[in-house]
Amino acid sequence: MTTAFAPSHPRTLEAPAEAFHTFSPKAGAELAAYVAELDRTHPDGRVDAVPVDPSRCPAFLAEVEATRAVIDSGAHFLVYDRVEGVDSLRGQALYAWILGTALGTPMVQNTEDWRMVEVYDRGLRRTIEAGARYHQTKQGSYMHNDAVNDVDPIDYLLLSCGQAAHVGGESILVDAGTAHAFLQDHPEVLEVLTEEFWFEKRGMSHETGFFRSPIIRYSPDGEALVRYFRTYIEVAHEKVGEPLTERQIAALDFFDAVLDQSSVQIRIRLERGQTLVSADDRFLHTRTAFVDRFAPREIDMRTDRPEDVNRYMFRMWSSK
Repeated sequence: MTTAFAPSHPRTLEAPAEAFHTFSPKAGAELAAYVAELDRTHPDGRVDAVPVDPSRCPAFLAEVEATRAVIDSGAHFLVYDRVEGVDSLRGQALYAWILGTALGTPMVQNTEDWRMVEVYDRGLRRTIEAGARYHQTKQGSYMHNDAVNDVDPIDYLLLSCGQAAHVGGESILVDAGTAHAFLQDHPEVLEVLTEEFWFEKRGMSHETGFFRSPIIRYSPDGEALVRYFRTYIEVAHEKVGEPLTERQIAALDFFDAVLDQSSVQIRIRLERGQTLVSADDRFLHTRTAFVDRFAPREIDMRTDRPEDVNRYMFRMWSSK
């Protein structure tokens, strides 16, 4: 007789049903019409320079407000589904721009004052370790959140899919609260992570800048918040002349092992037209390895068609 094997730990967590939202036909029609209008009246230039008024889409705005609590105090992330009638790359970027503006105030992401950044593999020879920013490469396996380049926190991270990878490219998500609950059984590690580390203002200033922050900190009501990107921390410590200590390295190794457990991870593969929104300081994420359809090249959202491009995302940071 064969006995079925019962694993001692659960597999990758299932995303809760509340973490997915499909806009109603009325809300979707409002948004698609507004996207078409903006694309017609502002056909050129950067999408994040297009003035938008989300109140022009009252049903859409009402549904965004109704689902905000899921991001703030529920699952801490939400996937908004594709909107019928929004079919072009620039149209998807405008959809994301309207959504990010409905959620809050779009934040600057680089020295050019861009508030929307295109995330795709540029084919750079330079790695993240050598100074490239994450969104310019196809490197994966770096669990992080995005509020690591500046002191100012990010309330909402938006990642909107213009085209999915040919194979792979899943988003791996870990709630900071889930990781923190595990760390509470290891107070010696948690103690180190609540001490200050050096971070680099990579890409945020023409001059090299640094700031100090704990990896784990707490909101006024005691909720665990996180700021983490190990490679950025290691490089920052080297640049300021304070290499990480053995105690710090051991704590980061432990933290990485916690985050790498399937029992704390949720995996989602964004499909074309979907937008993931997460509470950035309450959530960590990374992406799995992926294979693209074509060799890396520059993408022009105005002229390229979704079926002709590689994995291509739009990223926004919004503050309440």
